[in-house]
Amino acid sequence: MPDRSSSKLLRALLPLLAATGCDGCPSSKPYTPYTLGSATPSGSPPPLSGVAPGAADAGLEAGAPDAAAPPRFAVVPSVPAPAGGKQWPLEGGAVVAAPTGRTFETGLLLDADGDGARDLVVWARSPDGLRGELLLAPAARPQALRTLTALPGDLAAQGCTPRVALSQIGPSALALDFAPQCGADRRAASATRWLAVIRLPGSAAGAGAPPELALELRLRTPPPEEALSAALEVADRDADGRDDLLVTLGLSGALRPFQAPSPAPAGAASELRAPLIFLDRPAGLSRDAAQPGETLRALAASLLRDARGKATAPAVAAAAQRLRRLNAVLCADAAGGGALAGRDAARAGEALVWTGAGPVRCGEPGLAAAIDNAEAVAASTRGAPIAAVAALDHGAEPRTKEADKLLAKVAPPAAATAVYRTAAAPQPAGPGAFGPLAFEPSGALLVRTAQGVVRVDPATSTESATDIPPWPAAIHAGPAQLVAVERRCDAPTLLALFRSSPDAVGEMEVPLPLLRSQGPRARAASPERCAGTERLPFSPLAASEGGFDIAVGAALVSIDLRAAAPASSALSFPLTTPAPQGAARSPDGATLAVPAAGGLLVATAGGPARLWSGGDLAQGTACAPANGGARVACVVGAAAVIFEAK
Repeated sequence: MPDRSSSKLLRALLPLLAATGCDGCPSSKPYTPYTLGSATPSGSPPPLSGVAPGAADAGLEAGAPDAAAPPRFAVVPSVPAPAGGKQWPLEGGAVVAAPTGRTFETGLLLDADGDGARDLVVWARSPDGLRGELLLAPAARPQALRTLTALPGDLAAQGCTPRVALSQIGPSALALDFAPQCGADRRAASATRWLAVIRLPGSAAGAGAPPELALELRLRTPPPEEALSAALEVADRDADGRDDLLVTLGLSGALRPFQAPSPAPAGAASELRAPLIFLDRPAGLSRDAAQPGETLRALAASLLRDARGKATAPAVAAAAQRLRRLNAVLCADAAGGGALAGRDAARAGEALVWTGAGPVRCGEPGLAAAIDNAEAVAASTRGAPIAAVAALDHGAEPRTKEADKLLAKVAPPAAATAVYRTAAAPQPAGPGAFGPLAFEPSGALLVRTAQGVVRVDPATSTESATDIPPWPAAIHAGPAQLVAVERRCDAPTLLALFRSSPDAVGEMEVPLPLLRSQGPRARAASPERCAGTERLPFSPLAASEGGFDIAVGAALVSIDLRAAAPASSALSFPLTTPAPQGAARSPDGATLAVPAAGGLLVATAGGPARLWSGGDLAQGTACAPANGGARVACVVGAAAVIFEAK
């Protein structure tokens, strides 16, 4: 079934890209965009040619071409250097010699300095191809080579094969694209695509004025399942007589274990896009601070509209994850964006786009909350209160008043009161282990102590030893043991760690269907600072030979270990797996009790979901509900406490 919510997001973007900085008519966009792309999710090398002259720009503007519009500029690609790359002949018989230690690779013959003669702009590379300079050889002085720009030394990706493209993308602009092509084992390493835009002098600069570097853009290699592309377009967007630059960035594919979006309808883009706009000023290009934030806000608003429709709400969760990911890829100040170390940032979970002025800061502090709210509204629309609570309980931003109202609607607050405190001391259990408490179908509470299992009957206030075997604390699926859930700076998703057997050396990891910005977290002072490796609390729900069911906050996740490559997926409530003793579920498996949204979420299949709080419940851990959810027992200090709620 097509992802209608995602296609609506893509359609919502088109008028924004057309309207930003101009009246939106085709006459304000006379040039064909020059398109770049990262490797496709399958790993094949990207095409480096420009858009064919006269090709329709279906991805950036809507409507029929304007007959009165200026003719489009046909992108002019460079040509390979003559055999050997040691010399390049110019018109009139002059010859340009390559500098010592360099070989010409590709170049353009054009009037680059405004003197009426055709000069040579050429990429000169080192023998390994991983270093090089873009040079200008003026027709008037062919041997007076001038360096227009050089590949930054920190971008030489060892072990990769570079592909270089040079094109004239407008009357006064050239684009150099340096793209390392690396093996599959190096795609997510430090390889970075580098784009340089060269501005040619206008007539006002006078004959002989040299071209100059106008913009550097870095596109770090995304994880193998994703692809990052860029399209360049030059046009006078603010009617000041100077060509400005629009860089449209696109993200396609999906991180493991997220599902890739359904194929887009005919004529729609297959990737989610947002623009960077650079206005040409006398002092150089100046980025329009309104973008990409304005586009991201509009996409979030489109999500919210879809969230309120019964037909479109089911697709919103997947579309929300795509938008969160686009935000994280583009914006260094996105929630969960991680620690940036200037131009040397090279972690998979951080922003992948960097300009010569530094990382892109979108200035949208409320965007993450808006996406969360849209996802929660969609969950409420489709009658999934636990999913709604999960959406409202992740992210580094405080909840808005609107989100608090929605939370109170899907999980009304309930005041918890302690009705019984045990004398038996529960056996301590580490974070994420099966807890020492479990209700019986009769309503009696079992407490695993260091001496054995004690049965507690709160109706008669009696506690008695039993011959029930103590259940294990460790979470096992056959020989495998679930160890932890982690948030790491070098991973874009949360990770589940497990050992394949008790005597295994080291731990294996499985990406979870939660981005790094999701899940329980301490409120970060700055979203640009990653806390390193952080182990997150989680609640075990089930374990079997095939894998584990857990709750990370209110997000329910299944981890399947049966395949050669372990995988994870989101779970729907109610769960169908049996509830083991010590899990955060009732004996019949129909009720769960998990910490979420600042309280304890108690939900029963076919019944209400309520957010319990108050009393000693805030100090409670390893909580377990009774059948029907009328009672919950938690470890509080050295005792087990049974709570009821009103």
